Amino acid sequence: MKRFAMAAIGLVLVSSSLAAALARRHDAWDGMVLGVRGSKIRGVIALVGGKTVGTTQAEVSYKGDVAGVTRPWHVHVGSCARGGAVLGGAKAYSLLRVTAQGTAEGKATLRVPLPDSGSYYVSIHESAASLSKIIACGDFVLAE
Repeated sequence: MKRFAMAAIGLVLVSSSLAAALARRHDAWDGMVLGVRGSKIRGVIALVGGKTVGTTQAEVSYKGDVAGVTRPWHVHVGSCARGGAVLGGAKAYSLLRVTAQGTAEGKATLRVPLPDSGSYYVSIHESAASLSKIIACGDFVLAE
Protein backbone atom coordinates (compact mmCIF):
# COMPACT_ATOMS: atom_id res chain seq x y z
CA MET A 1 0.00 0.00 0.00
CA LYS A 2 2.85 2.35 0.88
CA ARG A 3 4.47 1.71 -2.54
CA PHE A 4 1.22 2.48 -4.31
CA ALA A 5 0.84 5.77 -2.43
CA MET A 6 4.42 6.78 -3.27
CA ALA A 7 3.93 5.89 -6.95
CA ALA A 8 0.68 7.88 -7.03
CA ILE A 9 2.37 10.93 -5.50
CA GLY A 10 5.22 10.66 -8.02
CA LEU A 11 2.76 10.41 -10.91
CA VAL A 12 0.85 13.47 -9.69
CA LEU A 13 4.07 15.49 -9.39
CA VAL A 14 5.26 14.52 -12.87
CA SER A 15 1.88 15.16 -14.49
CA SER A 16 1.40 18.51 -12.74
CA SER A 17 4.91 19.63 -13.82
CA LEU A 18 4.15 18.59 -17.39
CA ALA A 19 0.79 20.37 -17.32
CA ALA A 20 2.42 23.52 -15.97
CA ALA A 21 5.07 23.43 -18.70
CA LEU A 22 2.45 22.95 -21.41
CA ALA A 23 0.24 25.73 -20.01
CA ARG A 24 3.13 28.17 -19.51
CA ARG A 25 2.77 31.26 -21.61
CA HIS A 26 5.74 33.14 -22.92
CA ASP A 27 6.21 36.32 -20.99
CA ALA A 28 8.09 38.57 -23.40
CA TRP A 29 8.84 39.50 -26.98
CA ASP A 30 11.93 41.50 -27.92
CA GLY A 31 13.83 42.73 -30.93
CA MET A 32 15.77 45.54 -32.55
CA VAL A 33 14.50 48.58 -34.37
CA LEU A 34 16.67 49.82 -37.25
CA GLY A 35 16.48 52.88 -39.45
CA VAL A 36 15.35 52.64 -43.07
CA ARG A 37 15.75 55.04 -46.02
CA GLY A 38 18.97 56.52 -44.66
CA SER A 39 17.80 56.88 -41.04
CA LYS A 40 20.51 56.09 -38.48
CA ILE A 41 18.06 54.98 -35.78
CA ARG A 42 19.12 51.88 -33.84
CA GLY A 43 17.53 50.54 -30.68
CA VAL A 44 15.58 47.89 -28.81
CA ILE A 45 11.91 46.96 -28.57
CA ALA A 46 9.92 44.81 -26.14
CA LEU A 47 6.44 43.52 -25.41
CA VAL A 48 5.76 42.27 -21.87
CA GLY A 49 2.68 41.50 -19.81
CA GLY A 50 1.12 44.67 -18.44
CA LYS A 51 0.56 45.47 -14.77
CA THR A 52 -3.16 44.80 -15.22
CA VAL A 53 -4.42 41.39 -16.33
CA GLY A 54 -5.29 41.40 -20.02
CA THR A 55 -2.89 44.22 -20.95
CA THR A 56 0.45 44.39 -22.73
CA GLN A 57 3.28 46.89 -22.19
CA ALA A 58 5.04 47.95 -25.42
CA GLU A 59 8.44 49.62 -25.14
CA VAL A 60 10.89 51.22 -27.55
CA SER A 61 14.26 52.85 -26.87
CA TYR A 62 16.65 54.08 -29.54
CA LYS A 63 19.45 56.47 -30.53
CA GLY A 64 20.59 58.10 -33.77
CA ASP A 65 17.63 60.39 -34.47
CA VAL A 66 17.36 64.13 -35.17
CA ALA A 67 17.35 66.16 -31.94
CA GLY A 68 14.10 67.88 -31.02
CA VAL A 69 11.66 66.06 -33.31
CA THR A 70 8.62 64.05 -32.26
CA ARG A 71 7.81 60.69 -33.83
CA PRO A 72 4.65 58.59 -33.83
CA TRP A 73 5.22 54.87 -33.27
CA HIS A 74 3.07 51.76 -33.14
CA VAL A 75 3.22 48.01 -32.64
CA HIS A 76 1.57 46.21 -35.56
CA VAL A 77 0.39 42.71 -36.31
CA GLY A 78 2.57 41.29 -39.12
CA SER A 79 6.16 42.12 -40.01
CA CYS A 80 8.24 44.98 -41.35
CA ALA A 81 8.24 43.23 -44.74
CA ARG A 82 4.46 42.61 -44.90
CA GLY A 83 2.86 45.36 -42.80
CA GLY A 84 -0.32 45.01 -40.77
CA ALA A 85 -2.87 46.62 -38.46
CA VAL A 86 -1.95 48.57 -35.31
CA LEU A 87 -2.09 46.43 -32.16
CA GLY A 88 -4.18 47.90 -29.35
CA GLY A 89 -5.37 51.03 -31.18
CA ALA A 90 -3.31 54.01 -32.34
CA LYS A 91 -4.44 56.23 -29.44
CA ALA A 92 -2.55 54.02 -26.96
CA TYR A 93 0.81 55.34 -28.24
CA SER A 94 2.13 58.72 -27.17
CA LEU A 95 4.63 60.53 -29.39
CA LEU A 96 8.34 59.80 -29.02
CA ARG A 97 10.23 62.99 -28.12
CA VAL A 98 13.81 62.94 -29.31
CA THR A 99 16.33 64.43 -26.86
CA ALA A 100 19.20 66.78 -27.68
CA GLN A 101 21.40 63.66 -27.77
CA GLY A 102 19.22 62.03 -30.45
CA THR A 103 17.68 59.41 -28.16
CA ALA A 104 14.04 58.56 -27.53
CA GLU A 105 12.07 56.20 -25.32
CA GLY A 106 8.42 55.31 -25.27
CA LYS A 107 6.00 53.02 -23.47
CA ALA A 108 2.40 52.19 -24.24
CA THR A 109 -0.11 50.12 -22.31
CA LEU A 110 -2.22 48.16 -24.77
CA ARG A 111 -5.64 46.83 -23.79
CA VAL A 112 -4.93 43.40 -25.23
CA PRO A 113 -3.41 40.32 -23.56
CA LEU A 114 0.26 39.64 -24.25
CA PRO A 115 0.28 37.65 -27.50
CA ASP A 116 1.38 34.03 -27.22
CA SER A 117 1.93 33.50 -30.94
CA GLY A 118 1.90 35.36 -34.24
CA SER A 119 4.08 38.04 -35.82
CA TYR A 120 4.46 41.62 -34.58
CA TYR A 121 6.64 44.61 -35.35
CA VAL A 122 7.28 48.24 -34.37
CA SER A 123 7.21 51.09 -36.85
CA ILE A 124 8.50 54.59 -36.21
CA HIS A 125 6.97 57.20 -38.49
CA GLU A 126 8.50 60.39 -39.84
CA SER A 127 5.82 62.62 -38.31
CA ALA A 128 2.13 62.81 -37.41
CA ALA A 129 1.54 64.54 -40.76
CA SER A 130 3.48 61.82 -42.62
CA LEU A 131 2.40 58.52 -41.07
CA SER A 132 2.88 56.65 -44.32
CA LYS A 133 6.63 57.30 -44.24
CA ILE A 134 8.36 54.76 -41.97
CA ILE A 135 11.84 55.80 -40.84
CA ALA A 136 12.59 52.78 -38.63
CA CYS A 137 11.18 49.31 -38.17
CA GLY A 138 11.80 46.19 -36.11
CA ASP A 139 10.28 42.71 -35.92
CA PHE A 140 9.61 41.09 -32.55
CA VAL A 141 10.94 37.66 -31.63
CA LEU A 142 9.19 35.57 -28.97
CA ALA A 143 11.55 35.17 -26.01
CA GLU A 144 12.07 31.59 -24.91
